[in-house]
Amino acid sequence: MSKSRDEYIAAMKKQLDEWSEHIADLEKKGHKIKEDARVEYEEHLAALHTRRAEGEKKLAEMRAATESTWEQVKLETDNVWEAFKDSYQAFTAHFK
Repeated sequence: MSKSRDEYIAAMKKQLDEWSEHIADLEKKGHKIKEDARVEYEEHLAALHTRRAEGEKKLAEMRAATESTWEQVKLETDNVWEAFKDSYQAFTAHFK
């Protein structure tokens, strides 16, 4: 069963909030990174911030989508979500 539009948007908002928490945790841990790895760490962190901002933009587009554009915006949003998830997993795997 697919989620209603309102349920989908609420779930995406919740996911964005979780991403913000994850990024904040990573920022706190960044202070413990050795100096030689800090630049790479901060570059990856900046990429996560960018992906999260893309998610925020897509959330706004979802809220404004018409019935005729909803499915396309939803598909694009799903792609942004997957890209963030992949980036986050790669980041955390690389900086264990």
